[in-house]
Amino acid sequence: MYLLMLLVIVILVMLVSLLFFYISYKKLLEFEMSSSYECGFNLISMARMFFSFRFFLITILFLIFDVEIALMLPIPYLISSTFISLVFYFFVVVLVIGLIYEFYYGSLEWLNFISKA
Repeated sequence: MYLLMLLVIVILVMLVSLLFFYISYKKLLEFEMSSSYECGFNLISMARMFFSFRFFLITILFLIFDVEIALMLPIPYLISSTFISLVFYFFVVVLVIGLIYEFYYGSLEWLNFISKA
């Protein structure tokens, strides 16, 4: 009896979800709902601004190096054996190699990229 009630509830939830999806899908097709609204005025320019890939690359590099440095903060408290210190030094070497690689290929030179364009 319990499984039958559970099955009925699941089927009802699925039917209600499909009904809400169908109702909301009709509203998405209307032009007024899909266009951007800006204080009652028509848009002069595009609603979406173009995003700089260069800025995205710098942001991703910052996040990667920031997370790695945050992972390095507790390491001095954890160094109690030679193996842990070797892992730490390997981690630092990978960080330095990554930084040299990004510097060599010019990913960190924001101003030089703008002046070349």
